[in-house]
Amino acid sequence: MSETHTQFTGSIPRLYDAHLGPFLFEPYAAHFVARSTYPAGCRVLELACGTGILTRRILKALPADGKLTATDLNGAMVEHARERMGADRRLQWQMADATAPPFPDASFDRVACQFGVMFFPDKHRAYREVHRVLAPGGEFAFNVWDSVERNPYVGVTEGRVASFFPGNPPTFFQVPFGYHDREEIRAGMKAAGFSGIRMEEVALDGESPSAHHAAVGLVEGCPLIAAIHERGVSDAAPIVQAVAQDLAAQFGDSPMRCRLSALWIAGTKA
Repeated sequence: MSETHTQFTGSIPRLYDAHLGPFLFEPYAAHFVARSTYPAGCRVLELACGTGILTRRILKALPADGKLTATDLNGAMVEHARERMGADRRLQWQMADATAPPFPDASFDRVACQFGVMFFPDKHRAYREVHRVLAPGGEFAFNVWDSVERNPYVGVTEGRVASFFPGNPPTFFQVPFGYHDREEIRAGMKAAGFSGIRMEEVALDGESPSAHHAAVGLVEGCPLIAAIHERGVSDAAPIVQAVAQDLAAQFGDSPMRCRLSALWIAGTKA
């Protein structure tokens, strides 16, 4: 298992959904859907759907004759989302690789991805594949996290976790917070054939019931916990507690509030 390992397995889906969902992902899912349109008969593909946080929002906005195909590479995340969402005739779940989506050309009117592109091993290939499966005039919209500097709760967490492993700190956060170069993203979209590219910095407020609640998600609700276990630590409770203390000192407690920063990007298939 490598440092860039991104399998969301075991207890991660449950902790991710309960601890990080309301804190980090629900605010951006609301923003995402508010910026999107879903006309009659709209066919939507969601990539990297995770535990279904954006899925639920899209489904609520989708017309009665719309169709949503929600996909993720991690089966455990898809299963958790399926159990939480329940049945809806407009919704289909499917495991799929975003760099090789198993769908015909021009089969969707919208492609959406919330905080998944950062994990794609070949982003340019994923962009080309999204362009392929979109119908002419279709839109690809996604968001990515901005830098660690613009998301200080990450720096606090990363620094405290690193203090437990001098000389060999986990590097997981470099992946989700490492793809935010505006020109790189724009160039990749243009090379794939997208036009009318829009990019917006979106700063929102995140709120967690407590610093400890947030710390559980940030340490155990993501693949960081795999890196901690790889270093011989089976019980992460002391690390969670230390992170919680640092978060509370900087952002308050009961509730903990902090500023979040991300980029929203969209482009059209001509």
